[in-house]
Amino acid sequence: MKKNTLNVLAKISLVIFSFLLLYYGFAGGTSAVWDGDSIAYHIPIAKLILSGKIFNPAGQTYSVEVDRGMVFSPGASEIILSLFILARIPLNLLDVAGILIFFFVMRKLAQTYGIPGSLSTIFAASMATLHSVMRWALSQTIDVWLASFFGLSLILLQTPKKTYKYFLFLGFALGMLFGSKYTGPAFAFFLLLFFGKKILKILNFKRFLAFLATFIPLGLFWYIRNYILTGDPYFPQSIPFFKGVPWHILDYPVWKIIFLTPNTIIVWLQAFISEYTVWCLALITVPVVYFMTKKHLNIVLRSQIFKLMLLALFCLVVYLFLPSGPYPNLITSGFRYTYPAFVCLILAVFLFAKIFAKEEILGIIAVTNMLIMPELSYHPKILIALIPVAIAIFYPSKIENFYKLCKKYYTRKRM
Repeated sequence: MKKNTLNVLAKISLVIFSFLLLYYGFAGGTSAVWDGDSIAYHIPIAKLILSGKIFNPAGQTYSVEVDRGMVFSPGASEIILSLFILARIPLNLLDVAGILIFFFVMRKLAQTYGIPGSLSTIFAASMATLHSVMRWALSQTIDVWLASFFGLSLILLQTPKKTYKYFLFLGFALGMLFGSKYTGPAFAFFLLLFFGKKILKILNFKRFLAFLATFIPLGLFWYIRNYILTGDPYFPQSIPFFKGVPWHILDYPVWKIIFLTPNTIIVWLQAFISEYTVWCLALITVPVVYFMTKKHLNIVLRSQIFKLMLLALFCLVVYLFLPSGPYPNLITSGFRYTYPAFVCLILAVFLFAKIFAKEEILGIIAVTNMLIMPELSYHPKILIALIPVAIAIFYPSKIENFYKLCKKYYTRKRM
């Protein structure tokens, strides 16, 4: 009975996720670029990659909207954006595609941790339909891509193999994480700190070279370039031992907004609940449940959840030092920096549900929570397009039979 309920809930979650993909796919294919950060540096970086001028961002001519400091940002995920430009795909579809990739990575991550098929689908749909994620579906910000590479790196670190292909792929995943944003090195370091021990046991010189073959061009390149051009790998931001230029983007870090700026902690809490809805409770419930039940957990599960908690904690500490501002829109915008932390926390919630046989209850909560959608315009044609998708999700065998019938009819007609 429980298995049947979970199967139905998983299919409902897929219908909801499919609706949002159809909606934002339509909107992304018919709308113009609007996001300020995308115009200021994400798109210019992608164009620099296409033109081959990425080796010297300072020597180029830009429009007045371009942020001349931020074009030095690492641009691994902008490589994907450059492919969209090259293929003339509407740029507002970039993060729609990113959310789809994020869904599949999250599903695989859950399965890597032993969460079964239907529950892993509900977890993936829960992550991909977060308000904090869907809010940016029509932009070219790369946070959802970074979260995907974070999840992919975690999957690979959990399943090491003694092959060159594996180390090439690991270098790709960690390189894309490392080179997508200035927070990437911190996230990559934390992953290796907590999950790299298995890799060290099977690492040799040739496998290390295979890893570096993808990690250096995708990850390290951006920091080496900045150091050669400016003397500061994190240019324009100064860091210990490296001096950038006066830069005010970190004048209002998150910790200062929460703890030192009058009245903003209430705004932060409201935004936090709005962005993560019921999943904001994971910040408290995961450590509480862990310390209440750790004596009843076997060594493997205890280690898995403890490492996920520590990884989430370290990622949240990084978030506290990232840019924010005293205005509600800036505070809300900053929650996209917390994706890696909440990947770990929400995954831990699903692990607890599996351990204590509460999958059905959690599935009902998760699917109901997906209905708390962002503001959507009325497009009835999308609902019509959703009908065959829903039928395919609930009755895949009937769709397969229909396909075979059409193929048979077409073959006869040609003869």
